[in-house]
Amino acid sequence: MQPFLTRLKRRSALIRAIRAYFDEMGFIEVDTSVTIRAPAPELHIEAPRVALNVQGQTQTRYLQTSPELAMKRLLALGAEKIYQIAPVFRDGDYGDHHRPEFRLLEWYRRDENWTTLLSDCETLFRRLATEMTGSETLSYQGSLIDLSPPFARISVEEAFLRHAGFSILDALESSKLRKELDSLGIDHAPSDGWDDLFHRVFLTLVEPKLLESPNPLFLTHYPAPLGSLARLSPEDPRVAERVELYVGGMELANGFGELTSSTEQRTRFEEARKKRLAMGSSDYPFDESFLECLDSLPPCAGIALGIDRLLMLALDLPTIGDSACLPWDES
Repeated sequence: MQPFLTRLKRRSALIRAIRAYFDEMGFIEVDTSVTIRAPAPELHIEAPRVALNVQGQTQTRYLQTSPELAMKRLLALGAEKIYQIAPVFRDGDYGDHHRPEFRLLEWYRRDENWTTLLSDCETLFRRLATEMTGSETLSYQGSLIDLSPPFARISVEEAFLRHAGFSILDALESSKLRKELDSLGIDHAPSDGWDDLFHRVFLTLVEPKLLESPNPLFLTHYPAPLGSLARLSPEDPRVAERVELYVGGMELANGFGELTSSTEQRTRFEEARKKRLAMGSSDYPFDESFLECLDSLPPCAGIALGIDRLLMLALDLPTIGDSACLPWDES
């Protein structure tokens, strides 16, 4: 472990370099509220609830799990290229790569294709590595990571064909996917939904193979049921314009070609709400201001990148807790 003051200075230098990169690219840094009226109802992400006294009345709010909804509202109001380094919260998350509180770097491009985000990530990572180490390589936990272009890219469909032996796009119904798990001998529960079945295969057979190399990898074109807030591909509506970036054996970023239909987004939120209630998870109100803005939102793309995990890579730190100025557990 690096001496405390050295680590603190390098951490500060990395944050400055991130801001310098986006400033030079013509992005505007924004800062939106941390306590929000309603988070996006995502299946496996829990937003901590807070009670605030507002003019003598108790108001229920939530600590943001991402600044995504607010930043899209800014795009709808006319912002073109924006970024934010935001504190975010995920109730129940704790481990070597997880803390209930962490920092996200999110950036959005209005009137841009989602594939632009991949180029952004490549350029940003090489820039940061060069500034930190003087080269386009990083040494992380005994492995050398090559950040020279281009980063590897593979679709979820290709990954399943290669490592699970079947087409995930031919198994978009739960009954068909159950049969694939049975043939592979992967245990599953009668209550498992399609996304649960998907992740049982993904985490058992696919992701471990994808992470054998520490070098960067973009996993693209997620199946439509995992679209979340991403729009479906015009070329193939079975997949969504969604990408995740892996580096050093960790997922670092999750990006979308953004869905801009309020009707479709509301439908997805309602489906997610039903699944969350069936799981015993919290019920959230919908952010009506966000939903209303979608129909006036032009094509755009956005991505969230975990700052704390990026710091782990850049500073060669074994756990996410080591990236903080002060340990979260002692705060």
